[in-house]
Amino acid sequence: MKSVYLVCATGIATSTMLRVKVEQFLEEKGIEAEVFQYRVAEMFPDRITADVILSTTSMPPEIEEQFTVISGLPLLTGVGEQEVFDKLEKALKK
Repeated sequence: MKSVYLVCATGIATSTMLRVKVEQFLEEKGIEAEVFQYRVAEMFPDRITADVILSTTSMPPEIEEQFTVISGLPLLTGVGEQEVFDKLEKALKK
């Protein structure tokens, strides 16, 4: 099964907002994926098993180099949402 990490500064507020939209999107598209919430301080390359990471905060360079990281900010603002969902779908269908 595919996995999506939702990452924000505290792992609570904005990642929860992302979770609602991401889970709805996955259900509408019929994509099976587990969704997890984390704070950025918990992101260590040797512990990450995500197929894609949506983040509302800056990620460490070593994470950006090794994993597919998509900015989740458009899902909070509503501007550019479809582009984020397109990237997410593409990453999960690899």
